[in-house]
Amino acid sequence: MRKLSYMKYLTLLIAFAVAAGSLVAQEDNNTLEEQTVVIYNEYSPVLKDASRIQSLPVIADTVKVEPKFEYSVTPTMYRTSFTPSKIPAATVKGEALKPLNTGLVKVGYGNYISPFAELYVNSKRQKNYSIGIAAQHHSSFGKIKNYLNQKIYSGYDDSNIEAFGKKIFTKSVLSGKVYFSSNGICYYGYDPKVYGNTDTINWETFDYVDTRDEVEKQRFNRVGANMTFESQQTGRKHWNYKFDAGYQYFFTKTKDWQHKVDLTANVGRSVKNISYGIDLNYLFNANKIVLHGNNENQIPEVANNKDMLVNAKPYFRFENEKWNIKAGAKLIYSDGDNTFYIYPDVYAQLNVSNTLLPYISYGGHLESNNLEFISTVNPFVNSYPAYFNTSYQHEVDLGLKAILSKKIYLHVNANYSHINNMVFFVNDTTIPLHNKFKMEYMDVDRVGAYAELSMRELAPGLDIMLKAHYYYYLKLADVSTHNAIDDARPWQMPDLDVSLRAAYRLTNKISFGVEGYFLNRCYAKEYVEGVQYAKKMKAVVDVNLFGEYKFDDNFSVFLYLNNIACQRYYIWNNYRAQGFNALVGLTYIF
Repeated sequence: MRKLSYMKYLTLLIAFAVAAGSLVAQEDNNTLEEQTVVIYNEYSPVLKDASRIQSLPVIADTVKVEPKFEYSVTPTMYRTSFTPSKIPAATVKGEALKPLNTGLVKVGYGNYISPFAELYVNSKRQKNYSIGIAAQHHSSFGKIKNYLNQKIYSGYDDSNIEAFGKKIFTKSVLSGKVYFSSNGICYYGYDPKVYGNTDTINWETFDYVDTRDEVEKQRFNRVGANMTFESQQTGRKHWNYKFDAGYQYFFTKTKDWQHKVDLTANVGRSVKNISYGIDLNYLFNANKIVLHGNNENQIPEVANNKDMLVNAKPYFRFENEKWNIKAGAKLIYSDGDNTFYIYPDVYAQLNVSNTLLPYISYGGHLESNNLEFISTVNPFVNSYPAYFNTSYQHEVDLGLKAILSKKIYLHVNANYSHINNMVFFVNDTTIPLHNKFKMEYMDVDRVGAYAELSMRELAPGLDIMLKAHYYYYLKLADVSTHNAIDDARPWQMPDLDVSLRAAYRLTNKISFGVEGYFLNRCYAKEYVEGVQYAKKMKAVVDVNLFGEYKFDDNFSVFLYLNNIACQRYYIWNNYRAQGFNALVGLTYIF
């Protein structure tokens, strides 16, 4: 072991000497010569890898200090204020409104010397108001033949003009109109048989009227004004209201006149599915009737009468997706006959799948009869000293509304009515020609049926509407004794009437259609040689055609062909309607 250690040190010493000599030689000669060193030794030394001295000294600290902090947060609210800047309201621009036409002119002419004219003018689209005027005229100056081929002047004329306006407020609307109308007729209907046995009458010398100047005429005139103020709040929980006020002065060629004042107030409210309210009405009529005797030198008799009706109709209604139920009453006091009327007002409708809507109702109403009203029903009526109100005491309806598709709607109804003082028209036998009518009152029990079928756009451009009424009179009784009258008939009232209208739009320029009316037979009360009998009047079949051709959006031509079957039917007993008549004209929209 010592020998090895000695050798180790000797070897290192020799190596160190050689290295030092090499460095000295290099320094002196600046050259590096090749030298060979031979070491005779069995031991091969191994040099260890050099260890890099760290550039930074590391101090080992035996004391470790960990910092500790204690802190607390006290929240404090600071008042701040923020005022957003104003921005302009957003403007939603919709489609541009199409310009509205402000007027229409329609003129035409037909056979029987029949001019026709219609005018309508309205203001342009305004936000707060609208005003306009309307006027119509239709007259005829022709003659017709009765069943004895006697030509009789049968002229008439109907004219009307009115001015109307509307003021729109934020929550209400004020509207009104003033109007004047005039209707002229001729008493051309008479039957020569009323004079006795027709076999003994010399028809060549029989006195009948065939000229315009000789025939007796009547004219009904109306002038008046109406005003309506109503709410325009569509939301619930608001009191809705509507107030109407109207005045009309009615006068005739024969010096009859009437003043009528009509005031109505409707107030109601809806909360969720419930609505309730009351309708009030005040109607006052002051009439003067002039009765002319058969003798021209006889002083006319004057009949003055007044009638006042006060109505109150409270109601309560419940509506939801299934039910529509109304319960109320109509309370009416009539000053004319000093009678107080009470009518129920009940209605219930069930919605079955939004397709079938069966319903039932029970109610009644009062109809005020006077010369002004009766003349709109039968213009050939004679002046009468007294008029009685018609009371529909009991009206029961059982019906079904059916929405068969988006295009087809059906409504059928069966009903029963008990009516007191129902008006029927019979020929007045107190005048020579029997060509005026008087009123005959009867108490009536009647059942009926109604059907309506509406088909809109059944085919492209095709619309069809069909309606029908049927009546069957269970009882016709005397108004004073309430006993049935054996030989009584519902005079001049057909038991079936049917109407049909079909319109077809072939193109944007061409449209045409057909209208048809059917009235079943009815009976007229007549006297022959002083004996009463029921005259059977023939059924009425009236078919009309109409068409229109548009040259452009503003100008068109129209054509009406009425009574194309040339039927000689009677609208009232002895009053035959005109036969085939045509009316052609132009329409201009501006």
